[in-house]
Amino acid sequence: MNKNKLLPVWAAVSAVLILAGIVLMAVLGFNTSLDKPEAKTFDVYYNVVVDLDADKKAALEAHCEDAFTQAGISYTEKETLKGVSAPTGAQNGAFNETGNDFILRYTFAADTGDGALAAAKTSLEGALAADTAFAVPAETYVSYAGVAQQPMNEHIWRGALGIAVGVIVALVYVAIRYGVGSALTGLTACVNDALLVLSLLAILRIPVYAFAPMLYAAIAAAVSAAFWIVRCNKLREDAKDPAASGLSAEEAVEKACRATDKTVLLTALILAVCLIVCTACTFATGAVLVFAEALLAVLVPLYSSMLLAPALHGKVKAAFDRIKVKNARYTGKKRSKAESET
Repeated sequence: MNKNKLLPVWAAVSAVLILAGIVLMAVLGFNTSLDKPEAKTFDVYYNVVVDLDADKKAALEAHCEDAFTQAGISYTEKETLKGVSAPTGAQNGAFNETGNDFILRYTFAADTGDGALAAAKTSLEGALAADTAFAVPAETYVSYAGVAQQPMNEHIWRGALGIAVGVIVALVYVAIRYGVGSALTGLTACVNDALLVLSLLAILRIPVYAFAPMLYAAIAAAVSAAFWIVRCNKLREDAKDPAASGLSAEEAVEKACRATDKTVLLTALILAVCLIVCTACTFATGAVLVFAEALLAVLVPLYSSMLLAPALHGKVKAAFDRIKVKNARYTGKKRSKAESET
């Protein structure tokens, strides 16, 4: 198959997906359901020498919910945390671990008023003090606090920015070592792959952390640049072979790509494994979805390297080769004129 002749097809595929992705990004945004949004928590810590039975735990929950009703607020999530460190007092912030303590945690929307939470806290403390079932030797401690966005989002954003800077440096290297034409093709492939990853994340609605789309887009651009450097290196080697002088630009690109296809595929496999392992270790929860995201950041550049970039570079190289020939002729004529005058 002559990839160069199918450039309009590959360009159309990318254009349609990117345009669809841009529309969905504008209308729906990304599916950030994995992200933990800003919220407020209301914790009821209970420590007793003997575990509370199910009835008393239910009574404790009933007291909490009555307090919320009186304060005019409603929670979005309820969970019981057992065997965790819990504060033993509001003043000194000390922590204690026993086999019989637990935290009853209620989660509220971020816009829940602090005044309402404070009123619920006062009401609950009064109800527990009046209920003899929760008397000494039990210890209770009620608190509420705001939960900000995951701090990892900032690190993800910085990581994406660092990778993007690395891609720019790689493209500058390509321009210096392999020529401006190769750098332009590499830049086009990197931008295409970054946008395509963002678009597919929006289209497929794969759950991601807040800044993760930018991270995966940057990774895709970096992978694309790595694949393209492999292609460019082979093109440069082939150009030194006198037998290659009779090949057209498109034939030269096709030959170099056929020779490096196995290297690119093997590199893609290694990168996919490394990315999946690293991201799965970093994000222990949602590992299956992280697997899909990491794989997307490798498969998109692989598509670009195997189909779009070679087809595009055949045209780009032909154009730059014509410019070189034209400049050589102009330089030759100028030199001949100078020699005749002398």
